[in-house]
Amino acid sequence: MYGLWGFERLKLRMMVVMLLMLVLSLFEQNMSFSSPLNSEGLALLRFKQRVVSDPFGALSNWKEIDGEIDPCSWFGVECSDEKVVILNLKDLCLVGNLGPEFGKLENLKSIILRNNSFSGSIPQEIGELKELEVLDLGFNNFSGPFPSDFGNNLSLTTLLLDNNEFLGNLAPEIYEVKMLSEFQVDENRLTDAATIPSCKSSGFPCIASISDCYSCHMMNE
Repeated sequence: MYGLWGFERLKLRMMVVMLLMLVLSLFEQNMSFSSPLNSEGLALLRFKQRVVSDPFGALSNWKEIDGEIDPCSWFGVECSDEKVVILNLKDLCLVGNLGPEFGKLENLKSIILRNNSFSGSIPQEIGELKELEVLDLGFNNFSGPFPSDFGNNLSLTTLLLDNNEFLGNLAPEIYEVKMLSEFQVDENRLTDAATIPSCKSSGFPCIASISDCYSCHMMNE
């Protein structure tokens, strides 16, 4: 009698184990479908955590909704084939710094953070983004050494670092890209230079009024 009961208990345990394995398998499959976008969304949320001032609430819709992360619906984020390819947060007077989370955004083709108050060093991980074509960090307060890996990035066509603190020595090939890009892009902005308010300030996150900065942002859309 005891042997029969023991056999039934063993069968029950095996069924429970098989059921758990099935649930885990289904969970892993579901994660495999959503993980690329989720990992990029989580990386952007970590970036948001480093922003200490967002005077216009530009990142207010950067959040989970009902447990779902959809960065493609967030302000300043553009996607292609459910991959984050553009991050455009120019003229928003954001204050903060950048971290290694950018390395998770491996499909990025364009990072535009022009005319904010980001400070600190430019993370090495940005230099490892092989798909990156445009990097505009002009009119911020970045300082320190510039990531050396940019010299190996054959995709990069536009690099703008104007109006920052000292960024250390640039490799010759990076300097050539920088000069070419500044000539091509900044020349078109010369006529508007006097009317574009600057967010760069050592004492205040934004030296222009909210309406002026908003108008400036809309003008550059």
